[in-house]
Amino acid sequence: MIIEEKSITANRQILTKRYVKGNFLGKGGFAKVYEIRNMELDYPQAVKVVPKATLTKSRAKQKLQSEIRIHRSMSHPNIVSFENFFEDEENVYIIMELCNNSTLNEQIKRRKRLSELEVQCYGQQILQAIKYMH
Repeated sequence: MIIEEKSITANRQILTKRYVKGNFLGKGGFAKVYEIRNMELDYPQAVKVVPKATLTKSRAKQKLQSEIRIHRSMSHPNIVSFENFFEDEENVYIIMELCNNSTLNEQIKRRKRLSELEVQCYGQQILQAIKYMH
């Protein structure tokens, strides 16, 4: 499936970026995340797809706008990088850095437990990210 990002340049030309939607990576309360590949740059990224049908209440729209505003302002090695966002008639797309390794939750489920050193390392990274966000 192809996802198209259309924007208008300063001289009123329509610029179109195309992405190929790849593997399903996961889902949250109101969105699904997929791997995507920019067709021009052949660069893998992740995209969070939020159906506009889930944004009927103004509170949901405000939460999404707030998420985009906050995530866009973040720049830290332990926080997934925000790349861009756009929308079409059906969805809002949030393009992010693709993290190829499994999530911490997936590792815990697969291995049942982590070593003390791993917990210390992950804990330190999480605390650094929280400190930055705060």
